[in-house]
Amino acid sequence: MEGQIEKGEEIIYAPSALLHLFNNALTVNQTRRMVRIKGVYLSGKGNNYNGYYYDSLRDESSDALLTLIVPALLRTQLTANKTILFYGYITRRVVTNGGRIELQINLSDLIEQTQNRFSEEDVRKLELQQQKSEAGYRDVQTFLKSRIINGEPVHIDILIGRTAIIDQDILHQLEETVAVYDIRYHRVSFTSETEIIYAISQLDDAGADLIVIARGSGDNIQLFDKPAIAAACLGIKAMLVTAIGHKDDNPLLQKIADKSFITPTAFGQFLNDLYNSTIEELQNSRAKLVADITQTLQANYGQQIKQLNEQIQAVELQKQIQVRDINQLNQQEKMQLEEISKQKLELLNTSLVALKEQKQQKEQQAKQTLKRSRKKGWRKTFQGFQ
Repeated sequence: MEGQIEKGEEIIYAPSALLHLFNNALTVNQTRRMVRIKGVYLSGKGNNYNGYYYDSLRDESSDALLTLIVPALLRTQLTANKTILFYGYITRRVVTNGGRIELQINLSDLIEQTQNRFSEEDVRKLELQQQKSEAGYRDVQTFLKSRIINGEPVHIDILIGRTAIIDQDILHQLEETVAVYDIRYHRVSFTSETEIIYAISQLDDAGADLIVIARGSGDNIQLFDKPAIAAACLGIKAMLVTAIGHKDDNPLLQKIADKSFITPTAFGQFLNDLYNSTIEELQNSRAKLVADITQTLQANYGQQIKQLNEQIQAVELQKQIQVRDINQLNQQEKMQLEEISKQKLELLNTSLVALKEQKQQKEQQAKQTLKRSRKKGWRKTFQGFQ
Protein backbone atom coordinates (compact mmCIF):
# COMPACT_ATOMS: atom_id res chain seq x y z
CA MET A 1 0.00 0.00 0.00
CA GLU A 2 1.33 3.46 -0.94
CA GLY A 3 2.57 5.40 2.07
CA GLN A 4 2.90 2.23 4.12
CA ILE A 5 6.35 1.15 5.30
CA GLU A 6 6.98 -2.28 6.76
CA LYS A 7 9.61 -2.46 9.44
CA GLY A 8 9.96 -6.00 10.77
CA GLU A 9 6.52 -6.89 12.12
CA GLU A 10 5.65 -3.24 12.80
CA ILE A 11 3.80 -1.20 10.13
CA ILE A 12 4.41 2.54 9.94
CA TYR A 13 1.74 4.66 8.17
CA ALA A 14 2.22 7.96 6.42
CA PRO A 15 -0.48 10.67 6.89
CA SER A 16 -1.86 10.11 3.39
CA ALA A 17 -2.08 6.37 4.01
CA LEU A 18 -4.06 6.95 7.19
CA LEU A 19 -6.48 9.23 5.35
CA HIS A 20 -7.14 6.67 2.62
CA LEU A 21 -7.38 3.92 5.22
CA PHE A 22 -10.16 5.72 7.09
CA ASN A 23 -11.84 6.82 3.87
CA ASN A 24 -12.05 3.21 2.69
CA ALA A 25 -13.24 2.08 6.12
CA LEU A 26 -16.24 4.48 6.12
CA THR A 27 -19.31 2.55 5.07
CA VAL A 28 -22.69 4.31 4.91
CA ASN A 29 -25.70 2.85 3.14
CA GLN A 30 -26.63 6.23 1.67
CA THR A 31 -23.36 6.29 -0.30
CA ARG A 32 -24.36 3.13 -2.17
CA ARG A 33 -27.64 4.38 -3.64
CA MET A 34 -29.54 7.45 -4.79
CA VAL A 35 -31.14 9.49 -2.01
CA ARG A 36 -33.56 12.41 -1.85
CA ILE A 37 -31.81 15.59 -0.71
CA LYS A 38 -33.19 19.03 0.09
CA GLY A 39 -31.44 22.33 0.77
CA VAL A 40 -30.82 25.90 -0.35
CA TYR A 41 -28.86 26.15 -3.60
CA LEU A 42 -25.92 28.58 -3.61
CA SER A 43 -24.08 29.19 -6.86
CA GLY A 44 -20.29 29.00 -6.92
CA LYS A 45 -17.70 30.81 -9.03
CA GLY A 46 -19.20 29.52 -12.29
CA ASN A 47 -16.18 27.59 -13.53
CA ASN A 48 -16.91 24.54 -15.68
CA TYR A 49 -14.80 21.50 -14.83
CA ASN A 50 -15.30 18.84 -17.51
CA GLY A 51 -19.03 19.50 -17.70
CA TYR A 52 -19.62 19.96 -13.95
CA TYR A 53 -19.91 22.98 -11.64
CA TYR A 54 -18.88 23.00 -8.01
CA ASP A 55 -21.58 24.93 -6.12
CA SER A 56 -22.90 24.65 -2.55
CA LEU A 57 -25.96 23.31 -0.76
CA ARG A 58 -26.86 24.93 2.56
CA ASP A 59 -29.18 23.73 5.28
CA GLU A 60 -32.45 25.65 5.38
CA SER A 61 -32.23 26.41 9.10
CA SER A 62 -28.50 26.51 9.85
CA ASP A 63 -25.11 27.37 8.40
CA ALA A 64 -24.30 23.73 7.52
CA LEU A 65 -22.84 23.67 4.02
CA LEU A 66 -21.73 20.92 1.59
CA THR A 67 -20.18 20.99 -1.87
CA LEU A 68 -22.78 20.35 -4.56
CA ILE A 69 -21.53 18.95 -7.90
CA VAL A 70 -24.02 20.02 -10.59
CA PRO A 71 -24.03 18.82 -14.23
CA ALA A 72 -23.89 21.69 -16.71
CA LEU A 73 -27.25 20.79 -18.28
CA LEU A 74 -29.06 20.88 -14.92
CA ARG A 75 -27.34 24.03 -13.63
CA THR A 76 -29.24 26.23 -16.07
CA GLN A 77 -32.46 25.21 -14.29
CA LEU A 78 -31.28 26.30 -10.83
CA THR A 79 -31.79 29.69 -9.19
CA ALA A 80 -29.54 30.87 -6.39
CA ASN A 81 -30.97 31.05 -2.86
CA LYS A 82 -33.95 28.83 -3.70
CA THR A 83 -34.76 25.55 -2.02
CA ILE A 84 -34.26 22.53 -4.27
CA LEU A 85 -35.35 18.92 -3.86
CA PHE A 86 -33.46 16.39 -5.95
CA TYR A 87 -32.10 12.89 -6.27
CA GLY A 88 -28.38 12.59 -5.77
CA TYR A 89 -25.64 10.45 -4.37
CA ILE A 90 -22.91 11.11 -1.83
CA THR A 91 -19.21 10.79 -2.53
CA ARG A 92 -16.13 11.42 -0.43
CA ARG A 93 -12.99 13.38 -1.22
CA VAL A 94 -9.73 13.03 0.67
CA VAL A 95 -8.01 16.35 1.34
CA THR A 96 -4.43 15.48 2.25
CA ASN A 97 -3.56 19.04 3.19
CA GLY A 98 -5.26 19.28 6.58
CA GLY A 99 -6.19 15.63 6.98
CA ARG A 100 -9.87 15.95 6.07
CA ILE A 101 -12.39 13.67 4.43
CA GLU A 102 -15.01 15.89 2.78
CA LEU A 103 -18.51 14.87 1.75
CA GLN A 104 -19.77 15.92 -1.65
CA ILE A 105 -23.28 15.76 -3.10
CA ASN A 106 -23.72 14.89 -6.74
CA LEU A 107 -26.97 16.22 -8.24
CA SER A 108 -28.53 13.62 -10.52
CA ASP A 109 -32.21 14.51 -11.03
CA LEU A 110 -33.97 17.74 -10.02
CA ILE A 111 -37.41 17.10 -8.52
CA GLU A 112 -38.58 20.62 -7.66
CA GLN A 113 -37.37 24.11 -6.92
CA THR A 114 -39.28 26.35 -4.50
CA GLN A 115 -38.86 29.66 -2.77
CA ASN A 116 -36.63 29.32 0.28
CA ARG A 117 -38.54 29.18 3.57
CA PHE A 118 -36.06 31.72 4.89
CA SER A 119 -35.36 34.86 2.95
CA GLU A 120 -31.92 36.37 2.63
CA GLU A 121 -32.93 38.83 5.31
CA ASP A 122 -33.92 36.00 7.66
CA VAL A 123 -30.61 34.28 7.06
CA ARG A 124 -28.79 37.56 7.71
CA LYS A 125 -30.67 37.96 10.99
CA LEU A 126 -29.60 34.49 12.10
CA GLU A 127 -26.01 35.27 11.18
CA LEU A 128 -26.05 38.49 13.23
CA GLN A 129 -27.48 36.71 16.24
CA GLN A 130 -24.78 34.06 15.90
CA GLN A 131 -22.09 36.76 15.70
CA LYS A 132 -23.40 38.41 18.86
CA SER A 133 -23.55 35.07 20.64
CA GLU A 134 -19.93 34.39 19.72
CA ALA A 135 -18.79 37.91 20.72
CA GLY A 136 -20.69 37.70 24.02
CA TYR A 137 -23.17 39.92 25.80
CA ARG A 138 -21.54 42.58 27.97
CA ASP A 139 -22.61 43.02 31.60
CA VAL A 140 -24.24 46.45 31.73
CA GLN A 141 -25.28 46.18 35.37
CA THR A 142 -21.80 45.32 36.64
CA PHE A 143 -20.28 48.11 34.53
CA LEU A 144 -22.66 50.72 35.98
CA LYS A 145 -22.15 49.50 39.55
CA SER A 146 -18.39 49.76 39.14
CA ARG A 147 -18.66 53.34 37.91
CA ILE A 148 -20.97 54.28 40.79
CA ILE A 149 -18.73 52.71 43.43
CA ASN A 150 -15.62 54.42 42.03
CA GLY A 151 -17.38 57.76 41.70
CA GLU A 152 -16.76 57.86 37.95
CA PRO A 153 -19.18 59.52 35.52
CA VAL A 154 -21.51 57.41 33.38
CA HIS A 155 -22.15 58.81 29.90
CA ILE A 156 -25.52 57.60 28.62
CA ASP A 157 -26.73 58.70 25.18
CA ILE A 158 -30.37 57.95 24.44
CA LEU A 159 -31.85 57.97 20.93
CA ILE A 160 -35.55 58.90 20.87
CA GLY A 161 -38.02 59.84 18.15
CA ARG A 162 -38.26 63.40 16.94
CA THR A 163 -41.65 64.01 18.57
CA ALA A 164 -41.35 61.51 21.45
CA ILE A 165 -41.95 62.57 25.06
CA ILE A 166 -40.46 59.45 26.64
CA ASP A 167 -37.53 61.49 27.99
CA GLN A 168 -39.93 62.78 30.64
CA ASP A 169 -40.91 59.20 31.52
CA ILE A 170 -37.27 58.30 32.10
CA LEU A 171 -36.60 61.46 34.15
CA HIS A 172 -39.65 60.78 36.29
CA GLN A 173 -38.37 57.30 37.17
CA LEU A 174 -34.85 58.53 37.94
CA GLU A 175 -36.12 60.84 40.71
CA GLU A 176 -33.18 62.12 42.82
CA THR A 177 -30.67 59.88 41.03
CA VAL A 178 -30.95 62.04 37.90
CA ALA A 179 -27.79 63.90 38.97
CA VAL A 180 -25.80 60.68 39.14
CA TYR A 181 -25.92 59.87 35.43
CA ASP A 182 -24.73 62.04 32.55
CA ILE A 183 -27.74 61.50 30.28
CA ARG A 184 -28.06 63.16 26.89
CA TYR A 185 -31.07 62.78 24.59
CA HIS A 186 -30.74 62.76 20.82
CA ARG A 187 -33.77 63.06 18.58
CA VAL A 188 -33.67 61.14 15.30
CA SER A 189 -36.17 59.90 12.76
CA PHE A 190 -37.18 56.34 13.58
CA THR A 191 -38.28 55.89 9.99
CA SER A 192 -34.75 56.20 8.54
CA GLU A 193 -32.22 53.38 8.86
CA THR A 194 -29.46 55.65 7.58
CA GLU A 195 -30.09 58.36 10.17
CA ILE A 196 -30.20 55.87 13.04
CA ILE A 197 -26.96 54.14 11.92
CA TYR A 198 -25.20 57.50 11.50
CA ALA A 199 -26.30 58.68 14.96
CA ILE A 200 -25.09 55.44 16.60
CA SER A 201 -21.70 55.76 14.87
CA GLN A 202 -21.29 59.40 15.91
CA LEU A 203 -22.18 58.73 19.55
CA ASP A 204 -19.82 55.75 19.71
CA ASP A 205 -16.95 57.83 18.31
CA ALA A 206 -17.72 60.54 20.91
CA GLY A 207 -17.02 58.08 23.73
CA ALA A 208 -20.47 57.11 24.96
CA ASP A 209 -20.52 54.43 27.67
CA LEU A 210 -24.08 53.33 26.92
CA ILE A 211 -26.07 53.91 23.76
CA VAL A 212 -29.77 53.46 24.46
CA ILE A 213 -32.42 53.20 21.76
CA ALA A 214 -35.77 54.03 23.33
CA ARG A 215 -39.01 53.82 21.38
CA GLY A 216 -42.27 55.46 22.27
CA SER A 217 -45.61 53.79 21.73
CA GLY A 218 -46.22 55.73 18.54
CA ASP A 219 -42.96 54.80 16.80
CA ASN A 220 -42.64 52.04 14.22
CA ILE A 221 -41.10 48.91 15.73
CA GLN A 222 -40.55 47.05 12.44
CA LEU A 223 -37.57 49.26 11.66
CA PHE A 224 -35.66 47.80 14.59
CA ASP A 225 -35.95 44.37 13.05
CA LYS A 226 -33.77 45.37 10.10
CA PRO A 227 -30.37 43.64 9.82
CA ALA A 228 -28.56 46.84 8.79
CA ILE A 229 -29.13 48.59 12.14
CA ALA A 230 -28.23 45.46 14.11
CA ALA A 231 -25.05 45.00 12.04
CA ALA A 232 -23.99 48.60 12.78
CA CYS A 233 -24.54 48.05 16.50
CA LEU A 234 -22.42 44.90 16.60
CA GLY A 235 -19.29 46.88 15.82
CA ILE A 236 -19.60 49.66 18.42
CA LYS A 237 -17.40 50.03 21.51
CA ALA A 238 -20.24 51.33 23.69
CA MET A 239 -22.68 48.96 25.35
CA LEU A 240 -26.04 48.72 23.60
CA VAL A 241 -29.30 48.99 25.54
CA THR A 242 -32.77 48.88 24.03
CA ALA A 243 -36.16 49.92 25.35
CA ILE A 244 -38.21 49.49 22.20
CA GLY A 245 -40.64 46.65 22.62
CA HIS A 246 -43.69 45.51 24.49
CA LYS A 247 -44.06 42.00 25.85
CA ASP A 248 -45.19 40.61 22.48
CA ASP A 249 -42.47 42.40 20.46
CA ASN A 250 -38.92 41.07 20.18
CA PRO A 251 -37.19 42.70 17.19
CA LEU A 252 -33.68 41.80 16.05
CA LEU A 253 -32.06 44.87 17.65
CA GLN A 254 -33.43 43.82 21.02
CA LYS A 255 -32.04 40.30 20.55
CA ILE A 256 -28.47 41.51 19.99
CA ALA A 257 -28.56 44.26 22.67
CA ASP A 258 -26.36 43.83 25.74
CA LYS A 259 -29.42 44.59 27.88
CA SER A 260 -33.03 45.22 26.92
CA PHE A 261 -36.12 46.63 28.61
CA ILE A 262 -39.77 46.46 27.63
CA THR A 263 -40.30 50.22 27.93
CA PRO A 264 -38.25 53.41 28.49
CA THR A 265 -39.96 53.71 31.86
CA ALA A 266 -38.52 50.34 32.88
CA PHE A 267 -35.06 51.55 31.86
CA GLY A 268 -35.36 54.66 34.04
CA GLN A 269 -36.55 52.56 36.97
CA PHE A 270 -33.59 50.25 36.45
CA LEU A 271 -31.11 53.13 36.72
CA ASN A 272 -32.81 54.41 39.88
CA ASP A 273 -32.95 50.99 41.57
CA LEU A 274 -29.38 50.17 40.56
CA TYR A 275 -27.95 53.32 42.12
CA ASN A 276 -29.89 52.94 45.37
CA SER A 277 -29.05 49.23 45.74
CA THR A 278 -25.38 49.89 44.94
CA ILE A 279 -25.13 52.64 47.55
CA GLU A 280 -26.86 50.40 50.10
CA GLU A 281 -24.49 47.55 49.32
CA LEU A 282 -21.54 49.94 49.52
CA GLN A 283 -22.66 51.23 52.92
CA ASN A 284 -23.16 47.69 54.16
CA SER A 285 -19.78 46.74 52.79
CA ARG A 286 -18.16 49.69 54.54
CA ALA A 287 -19.91 48.86 57.79
CA LYS A 288 -18.77 45.27 57.45
CA LEU A 289 -15.26 46.47 56.61
CA VAL A 290 -15.19 48.65 59.73
CA ALA A 291 -16.48 45.74 61.81
CA ASP A 292 -13.89 43.41 60.31
CA ILE A 293 -11.09 45.92 60.91
CA THR A 294 -12.28 46.50 64.48
CA GLN A 295 -12.41 42.78 65.10
CA THR A 296 -8.94 42.37 63.61
CA LEU A 297 -7.54 45.21 65.71
CA GLN A 298 -9.17 43.83 68.82
CA ALA A 299 -7.73 40.44 68.08
CA ASN A 300 -4.30 41.97 67.47
CA TYR A 301 -4.49 44.13 70.62
CA GLY A 302 -5.72 41.17 72.61
CA GLN A 303 -2.80 39.11 71.38
CA GLN A 304 -0.37 41.92 72.18
CA ILE A 305 -1.85 42.36 75.67
CA LYS A 306 -1.62 38.63 76.21
CA GLN A 307 2.01 38.68 75.14
CA LEU A 308 2.73 41.63 77.43
CA ASN A 309 1.04 39.88 80.36
CA GLU A 310 3.10 36.80 79.64
CA GLN A 311 6.23 38.94 79.56
CA ILE A 312 5.26 40.63 82.86
CA GLN A 313 4.62 37.24 84.43
CA ALA A 314 7.98 36.03 83.13
CA VAL A 315 9.72 39.12 84.57
CA GLU A 316 7.86 38.68 87.87
CA LEU A 317 8.89 35.04 88.00
CA GLN A 318 12.47 36.03 87.25
CA LYS A 319 12.28 38.61 89.99
CA GLN A 320 11.03 36.01 92.44
CA ILE A 321 13.85 33.69 91.44
CA GLN A 322 16.40 36.46 91.91
CA VAL A 323 14.93 37.38 95.32
CA ARG A 324 15.08 33.74 96.30
CA ASP A 325 18.65 33.48 95.11
CA ILE A 326 19.58 36.66 96.99
CA ASN A 327 17.93 35.33 100.13
CA GLN A 328 19.79 32.09 99.71
CA LEU A 329 23.05 33.98 99.24
CA ASN A 330 22.30 36.11 102.30
CA GLN A 331 21.51 33.02 104.29
CA GLN A 332 24.71 31.35 103.10
CA GLU A 333 26.66 34.50 103.87
CA LYS A 334 25.12 34.67 107.32
CA MET A 335 25.94 31.07 108.00
CA GLN A 336 29.46 31.60 106.72
CA LEU A 337 29.87 34.67 108.95
CA GLU A 338 28.52 32.77 111.90
CA GLU A 339 30.91 29.93 111.14
CA ILE A 340 33.80 32.36 110.84
CA SER A 341 32.77 34.08 114.08
CA LYS A 342 32.48 30.76 115.76
CA GLN A 343 35.89 29.71 114.48
CA LYS A 344 37.38 33.04 115.59
CA LEU A 345 35.77 32.70 119.00
CA GLU A 346 37.05 29.19 119.35
CA LEU A 347 40.49 30.42 118.28
CA LEU A 348 40.33 33.24 120.80
CA ASN A 349 39.17 30.88 123.48
CA THR A 350 42.01 28.56 122.64
CA SER A 351 44.46 31.45 122.74
CA LEU A 352 42.98 32.66 125.97
CA VAL A 353 43.30 29.25 127.55
CA ALA A 354 46.85 29.05 126.30
CA LEU A 355 47.60 32.46 127.73
CA LYS A 356 46.02 31.54 131.03
CA GLU A 357 48.07 28.41 131.09
CA GLN A 358 51.19 30.41 130.29
CA LYS A 359 50.26 32.88 133.02
CA GLN A 360 49.71 30.16 135.50
CA GLN A 361 53.00 28.61 134.50
CA LYS A 362 54.76 31.95 134.90
CA GLU A 363 53.05 32.58 138.21
CA GLN A 364 54.02 29.14 139.29
CA GLN A 365 57.56 29.76 138.18
CA ALA A 366 57.58 33.10 139.97
CA LYS A 367 56.31 31.51 143.13
CA GLN A 368 58.93 28.88 142.92
CA THR A 369 61.60 31.49 142.23
CA LEU A 370 60.40 33.60 145.10
CA LYS A 371 60.24 30.64 147.29
CA ARG A 372 63.78 29.68 146.38
CA SER A 373 64.87 33.29 146.91
CA ARG A 374 63.34 33.34 150.29
CA LYS A 375 65.00 30.14 151.20
CA LYS A 376 68.35 31.56 150.13
CA GLY A 377 67.70 34.72 152.13
CA TRP A 378 66.78 32.79 155.22
CA ARG A 379 69.92 30.80 154.91
CA LYS A 380 72.04 33.94 154.61
CA THR A 381 70.25 35.51 157.53
CA PHE A 382 70.57 32.42 159.55
CA GLN A 383 74.23 32.17 158.71
CA GLY A 384 74.65 35.79 159.80
CA PHE A 385 73.10 35.08 163.11
CA GLN A 386 75.47 32.29 163.52
